[in-house]
Amino acid sequence: MALDIIKNIVEAEAKADEMVKNAEAEAASLKAEAEKKGETILAEARLKLKAELNSAADTAVKESENAVAEIARQAEIDCGKVREAASLKKEEAVQAVIRKVVGTDGNS
Repeated sequence: MALDIIKNIVEAEAKADEMVKNAEAEAASLKAEAEKKGETILAEARLKLKAELNSAADTAVKESENAVAEIARQAEIDCGKVREAASLKKEEAVQAVIRKVVGTDGNS
């Protein structure tokens, strides 16, 4: 009977050792799986962030292109006004030179 008890204790210890080994193996497997999932989540987050940054950059470029076009359009309008004003001033300057050269009464 004592031999049976010792045999049962030895078997129980062996089962306990086996259960510990299995638990350690399962824990290691779960840890590896969690690390892999974590790496996958981080990689996906990086890709998503990169796509969002590219999208934001594209939007900023398009908005700046619109702003540049508006500035160029306004500059063309302003240049036209300056050309028109210069043309009017040129005519006034020519008349002033003529008056100086010829005289105010048309005689030199």
